[in-house]
Amino acid sequence: MPKNIGSLILKLLVGSFVVGWGLTLFDITPLDLLKDLTGTIGHIYSMALNTVRWAADYILLGAVIVVPIWGIAAVLNYLQKKSRRSMSSSKKPD
Repeated sequence: MPKNIGSLILKLLVGSFVVGWGLTLFDITPLDLLKDLTGTIGHIYSMALNTVRWAADYILLGAVIVVPIWGIAAVLNYLQKKSRRSMSSSKKPD
C-alpha cells in the first residue's frame, strides 16, 4: 500500500476517468455494461478484431517492401563486417 493515500486516490480517479471515457467511445454506459456484460465484452472483442484485420492489410502491404529491403541491408552489413574481420586478421604486426 502506498504511503500517500491521496496519491493512490488520485491515480484511481484518473484511471477510472480514462477507462470511462474510453468506454464512451464504444457507446457503453454503466447500465448497458451491467445489463449485458457478455454481449458488451463480445462487442468490444468484435471491434478489436475488426481493427486488427484492418491493420493487418496495411502491415502486409508495407512488409512486401520493408522486409526485402531490411534483408538486403542485413546481408550487406554482415558481409561488410566479415570482410573487415578478414582484413584485420590478415594484417600482421611487424
